[in-house]
Amino acid sequence: MKPLNLMSTMVIASACFVSSGHVSAATIQTIGAGSAVTSIDRSASFGSMTSSQAINLDTYSEGGLRITTSGTSWGEDPSLALYDPFHGANSPDHAFYSIAYGNNDWVTIQTVDHKKIFGVEFMYGNGWTTGDIYGTYPWGNNNATVDWQTFNGGTLVSSGTIGVSPLLEMGTILGFNDLAGFDQLLVRSSISGSGDPTLQAIALDNLQVQVSSVPLPATYAMLASGLGLLGSFARRCRKSDVAA
Repeated sequence: MKPLNLMSTMVIASACFVSSGHVSAATIQTIGAGSAVTSIDRSASFGSMTSSQAINLDTYSEGGLRITTSGTSWGEDPSLALYDPFHGANSPDHAFYSIAYGNNDWVTIQTVDHKKIFGVEFMYGNGWTTGDIYGTYPWGNNNATVDWQTFNGGTLVSSGTIGVSPLLEMGTILGFNDLAGFDQLLVRSSISGSGDPTLQAIALDNLQVQVSSVPLPATYAMLASGLGLLGSFARRCRKSDVAA
């Protein structure tokens, strides 16, 4: 039997990523609206955050999602656009999720019914000032970074850091996509100018989550098909060798 050609070898190597429709768990971090969520199944707009009264975030839930961290929200007056890192001064919407000063806990995003998450997007901001930690307004500092982790059944799936090079600007849409799914996304925003590097001050808005499974990309389907054809070809070659 002649050795397999280069194309057949490439199909075999590539097909190692696909086995009976299974895709290895890996979370991909993306930038931009629609980059990670193809079907918006659940969402949170954080309209209740418009109150000047602080809201407990230990058990906060909205739209079938649980978005929690220790402590409370800022509870600032929404009429003061100075405190809004996302929207323009003339925007009617100044509601957003934000953690209280002094928090060193992650923000955890998950579903209330423990369904797997296949995609997440949200508008990013932070509560770090444009000066130092006790500096001037408005809120929001493009020098801050975002650390993230995804978990499935208590096991770490993927992690990373976003920002610095290039700068992570206020209002950027951050996305997280995973073909295998995860059940928790943890995010936090820190800044090197802080006197305490364990403190974080993330803010987010327009949270969108996809809980419906994502079909395999066309490339994977083609590889799987190619693997099947290659298997048939190999079986025919073995039969020919026996007959010879």
